[in-house]
Amino acid sequence: MDVLIGAALPAARWLHLAALLSGLGIEAFRLLSQGPLATTPGGRQLLRRLSSCSRFSVILALAGGAVWFWLQGSSMLGRPLDSLESVGVVAETRFGEVLLSRAGLLALAGLLLRGDGVVRTGALLLMTIAGLMQGLLGHGAATDFWTTAALGLHVVAAGLWLGALAPLLAVCRMLPAPAPLLARRFTPLGLACVTVLAATSILQVQALVGALPGLLGTAYGRLAIAKIALFGGLLLLAAANRIRFVPAAAASGSTRALGLSIASETGLGLAIVAVAAALANEPPAIHEQPTWPFAFRPVPAPWNDAYLRDGLSRLLVPATIALALFALAAGFRKLRWPALLAGAAALTFAQIPPWRPYVVAAVPTSFQLSPTGYGARSIAAGRELFQRDCASCHGADARGRGPVAVAQSVWPPDLSAPLIAGRPGGELFWSIRHGSGPMPPAAQLDDAAIWSLVDFIRLRAGARIFSPPEMRWSGAARMPGFVARCANGTLVTPGNGAPLRVWIGGDEHGAGARVQVDDSARLCPVEDPEPLAAALAEVTASASAPALVLVDANGWLRRAFKTESSAAPDMVASELAEIRRSPLDGTALHH
Repeated sequence: MDVLIGAALPAARWLHLAALLSGLGIEAFRLLSQGPLATTPGGRQLLRRLSSCSRFSVILALAGGAVWFWLQGSSMLGRPLDSLESVGVVAETRFGEVLLSRAGLLALAGLLLRGDGVVRTGALLLMTIAGLMQGLLGHGAATDFWTTAALGLHVVAAGLWLGALAPLLAVCRMLPAPAPLLARRFTPLGLACVTVLAATSILQVQALVGALPGLLGTAYGRLAIAKIALFGGLLLLAAANRIRFVPAAAASGSTRALGLSIASETGLGLAIVAVAAALANEPPAIHEQPTWPFAFRPVPAPWNDAYLRDGLSRLLVPATIALALFALAAGFRKLRWPALLAGAAALTFAQIPPWRPYVVAAVPTSFQLSPTGYGARSIAAGRELFQRDCASCHGADARGRGPVAVAQSVWPPDLSAPLIAGRPGGELFWSIRHGSGPMPPAAQLDDAAIWSLVDFIRLRAGARIFSPPEMRWSGAARMPGFVARCANGTLVTPGNGAPLRVWIGGDEHGAGARVQVDDSARLCPVEDPEPLAAALAEVTASASAPALVLVDANGWLRRAFKTESSAAPDMVASELAEIRRSPLDGTALHH
């Protein structure tokens, strides 16, 4: 039953969305073509047929939405399809409320489609509103306002463009004479829709996919690539229509080639809707651990290296100029040949740099992030595992001088050194899981245990760059994660966008910790302070935790004070002022 529901859900979602887009596009096309088509008997007959098709599309959208609603309830509760309880439960969710509201709008639009003139325009407006609600039905409902709005605009633009292709195809087949004129009249709307689709796609990729690893290393990302590729095919066909097939149809009177191109566009549009329906079944890439598919990965921040930056500039600057000229050629017919020749000339100046300096070796987990949040409790678990399983070779301080290291053919690596600690956490995870050189694989440890080991290695790297005389770190050392709960219920964590003062104390009952946010006088107690105190003692290379540590807005350790007496208010205020002015870059985190 679960398999049946899992297969039927995307199909029902596809039917609902495709029918909605079809109805929206047909009505928009009717509005644009009303004048030219209403002047001939054949045109009036076609308008009546399109009116029937738009009403049928609304009925199909309602039917698909009803099946989607029913299946979603069964899927959410794991109940059989004949369970009325699941329908009642899903009706009380935000998803159910939005889908039922959309159904109401579509039902009213279906009634208005029986009228003419302004009444039908009202139906088009209702279907547009129904399309805008798409952002509240999928992954967009859990994002910010702009992403939700972008998803809604994306669906409306898709409907106005893709949904209008079928009636345009009908014109090509039934009334060839006005087809070129109507195609030209549709062009401005199509260009506007393409612009909206491109802009909203970029917003969706940023919000739901993230970066390149999410695009290439997750099921959601791969479906997004398929959708982008299909969209590219649509753009090529649309450009061919504008540049070649519409002028040819106007000159010859034959719409055969134009009709074939529009039919291909329609097929690609239906495929895009199917991919979009499948995307709604997958968790967004930003919520998944990506599996990198290649043996190499791009060098991070190549623009920071002068040699790499120069090589990229020699390639990208001429290529960008050439693309701009090619776009000019496509948009302005009179400038086509001069722009094409200039673009070709610009490409001759492009120099392709050697690829090897721009990549480094990668493993499938290179871009995976620690799910522990670098928490103090995880660091404590990692310390215990390290002392039990790793210290004999790597040493208690992770510097590679353990008691049995001398018997090895080569010294174990210094895990606190910048070269090791600077590697992405996912690659450290892979090395521990699968072994590296003489180090055996950690087959007996689960993923959580290995991530805790990675956290401890990071902590030891922070201790390596700590200067006891100055009580500060010479580089980036991350603050161990914790949660502090204030009296008003506010939760405070490192890297929350504000500098923190973390006070560590203790009594006969154990360690205690309190946090002040920036200049606030309010002290918020830390939950589970013992692991935090132990981690701060280790990262400051001391037997006990410092009395005070200062953390910048991005969660980096900046300054420590051994005792409360050394934390003079004027000195703390001066340090906080400097931390506010120059927080370390939070994007440098590998977790």
